[in-house]
Amino acid sequence: MADFFEDNNNVEEDDDIIVLHNETTDKDEEFYHLATLDVDRKWYVVMKPVEKLEDIADDEVLIYEIAEDEDGNDTFAPIEDEDVLEKVFNEFMAEVAKYEDEE
Repeated sequence: MADFFEDNNNVEEDDDIIVLHNETTDKDEEFYHLATLDVDRKWYVVMKPVEKLEDIADDEVLIYEIAEDEDGNDTFAPIEDEDVLEKVFNEFMAEVAKYEDEE
């Protein structure tokens, strides 16, 4: 499964790109949309940086809960609960394993 994270060969040019604004650096950063998962009736998004970022290792992904703001718009909320984060990551890895088994 580690091969999935070694390079960007697993993503295509036309894959979905998500742009997030980094408030610390005041810059927009691009991420490949790897998965949207339904875990325990909540939705989560899994992303990988398009370009190497200092604070994200090559084998790491970002995971956010997809939540609604007060206007009903989708927003990405950080996951504070480590158990929930681990559960979502494990679900993502199970999906990666399924994908790799199909190849």
